[in-house]
This record gives sequence, structure tokens and C-alpha cells, in this order.
Amino acid sequence: MNQRNTKQKKLILDILLKDRTHPTIKKIYQMVQEIDSSIGQATVYRNVNKLVEEGKIRRISNLEEAIRYDGNMILHDHFICKKCGRIIDLFDNDYYRLQKKIESKYSVKVEQITNICEGLCNDCCNK
Repeated sequence: MNQRNTKQKKLILDILLKDRTHPTIKKIYQMVQEIDSSIGQATVYRNVNKLVEEGKIRRISNLEEAIRYDGNMILHDHFICKKCGRIIDLFDNDYYRLQKKIESKYSVKVEQITNICEGLCNDCCNK
């Protein structure tokens, strides 16, 4: 499938590569509007979905909150604070060992491992 790289899609990707807050689609649209108010909501939604399909960004979802988006495609997982909603990136070499173990044991190619830890962040624990 031909993947067009439009200026709108590039702008959205640039925003997600720089913004590490794991924004919702609504927040992404607001950030796009601050840069280029001529880009409509439907265009932002369509391009975010295309970026997910192309593997350039990923969705982070839990059952209690809106879907959030992450432009960091390095293998990592997330911690979500149940009180304030903050998302923290978790990097651990054990993910790579787990990926290799699964690939070897089941003769598959793992493209993504998704784990979400939930609890209270340090700020909320100290309140």
C-alpha cells in the first residue's frame, strides 16, 4: 500500500515525537490548531489512524480513560497513575529478553509487547 506523507501527517508525527505526555486525540488536535488552524479535526483523526496503521505511533489504552498516543516506538511499556492519569514510559531490558524468548519458543516474530502497569505515581503517593 502506498503511504503518502502529507504535511498534515508530518506535523502530527513531529508533535508526537516531541511531546512525551502521551496526548489524547483531542489534545493532538488542539496542538495542531496552535500551529496550523487550517487543518480540520477529521484530517487530524484520519492521519493519527494512518500513523498507527503504519507503525509510526502507537495507541495506549486502558478501560478507564480516553485512548492516548505515543510517538516513541522504542520497545517500552507504560505506567498509568490511577489518580492523576499521568503516563510514565517504562524501559527495561527484560522486554527484549521476553521478546526473544517468545520468538524462539513459538517460531514467531514479535512486533510489539504491550504491558500497562497501573497504580499511583510518586506525586500522588506524596499528597
